[in-house]
Amino acid sequence: MTVEPGVRVGQDGDASVIERSWEEPEAFAALFDRHADSVHRYAARRLGAEAAKNVMAETFTTAF
Repeated sequence: MTVEPGVRVGQDGDASVIERSWEEPEAFAALFDRHADSVHRYAARRLGAEAAKNVMAETFTTAF
């Protein structure tokens, strides 16, 4: 069963992880682990593989 896309029951939702990362910045890594592949695939389809790496990095830098 899934609570939100990419989150299994028993895992913290994205909002919860973000809130926790305010006090524990290393917690943000869970979001990267959860969503990096999807962001990279989307960007690669639109921009190519090389640009996708930069877009993925910028996406998570901005989100953090």
